[in-house]
Amino acid sequence: MKRISLGRSAASLLFLALGGLLPGACASERSALEPGDDSGAASSAGRGGKSQTSGGNAGKSSTFGGSGGASGGAGALAGTGAAEGGEASEAGAPGAGATAVGDKCQLDSDCTQVKGSCFVCEQAGAAKDCVDRGPPVCDNKTLDPCETCEVDDVKPCIELGQPGEFSGGNATCKATCDGWDTSTCSVCGNLEVEPGEECDGDATNGAGAGGAGGANAGGANAGGADASSAAGADASGAGDAPHTCRDEGIAQNPSVVTPCTDTCHYDTTVCSGCSKGVGQCLDDADCTAPACDGVECKVGTSCDIGCGGGGKSCSGVQCNHRASCDITCNSSGDCAGVVCDSGSTCALDCSGGGSSCDGTVCKAGAACAFDCSNSGSCQDVTCQPGAACDFVCNDGGSVCSGQVSCAAGQSCEFSCNSAGNCAGLRVTCQAGSACDFSCTGGGSVCPQVTCEEGSACTFDCVGGDCNAPTCADAACTGN
Repeated sequence: MKRISLGRSAASLLFLALGGLLPGACASERSALEPGDDSGAASSAGRGGKSQTSGGNAGKSSTFGGSGGASGGAGALAGTGAAEGGEASEAGAPGAGATAVGDKCQLDSDCTQVKGSCFVCEQAGAAKDCVDRGPPVCDNKTLDPCETCEVDDVKPCIELGQPGEFSGGNATCKATCDGWDTSTCSVCGNLEVEPGEECDGDATNGAGAGGAGGANAGGANAGGADASSAAGADASGAGDAPHTCRDEGIAQNPSVVTPCTDTCHYDTTVCSGCSKGVGQCLDDADCTAPACDGVECKVGTSCDIGCGGGGKSCSGVQCNHRASCDITCNSSGDCAGVVCDSGSTCALDCSGGGSSCDGTVCKAGAACAFDCSNSGSCQDVTCQPGAACDFVCNDGGSVCSGQVSCAAGQSCEFSCNSAGNCAGLRVTCQAGSACDFSCTGGGSVCPQVTCEEGSACTFDCVGGDCNAPTCADAACTGN
């Protein structure tokens, strides 16, 4: 795999050659596309002394875009030395005609940390900069900048890591206060039933549970009540009876086997079409907020979930196997934690300022379409390998982030035009997949993309930032 690099015009190369003869001039130029590098000039407080020539977004117009600026400002060759921490470089002043220096950071996470110091992003004069607050003091019962927690703090493991990474247990704060000790957390998928789990692949817990259910692990049973056909045999060969709806105390389909899901709990939707104990099971029916909290759309049915409008929210909505769900959370609506199960089809409208579909999980075999335009928020989204996900994240203020895998045979589209921000969306286009990325217009930023060998990735980044995609040979085309 390789990072896509910038092209250089003959004039830029000549300018660099001449610059190399000048005392104190930089010997190299950054060549990979990087997000947010729109300053138009090198500054005395550049990121780690990285220099830029010719002002504007010099050289970013070749293979995969950038803003295409080849001129603008004199852009002195500056910033020759990398500072120890924060964002500042040791030397170099702006050249004649250079644009004014703006904020050096937006969040504390933008600052480079150095042992013995704590750099935080805060207002420093007319702009934000990384300021050294000195060494953090661990275990003073106060959560200081650069600390994640205090000694003796405890946090449920399921609130840490990527969605589904931990299935139970509690994490404790490290003695250094800079993170959580997850060694006591339960991990789903290790074939061992741990605290907080009912099953794990072929391993099971509870009376009447054999090794069955592992054949449908991951909640991939798209056939609803047909689960018994695949999960009836005990994989361990011990002869124990498989876990069924009867073991869950569910009267419907008592002999149907409940498969183990990717969260290491029994999937009881195969019994009655919805999970055991669900508050409201929609059977080809609709709901509107506030009656939509915790609802499930029954296996194989169609449902409209209406949570649009200021102050309305719907949490814990689940679209079950083979169901079709139209989920509306626009105009400042909030739909946190939507789960689209295997074989389901979900359309999520989270457009408009204040609208949110954060924390959505699109499972393997599901198809999810996100509209997060016009300042909508679709953050911390997970599209599992085997899911098909499309994102519309156009217009300033629109933010999309999370993990997306586009698998073989799938076509995935990402639209982040007109200053849409998809920089926090990490996309892997696997061999045999086709991914299209449109990030046009100033301030538009594409996802962080990895295009594997055999994939087909197309980029349109005229005036925007392609965010330095990592491409196998012949995997990427566009401008």
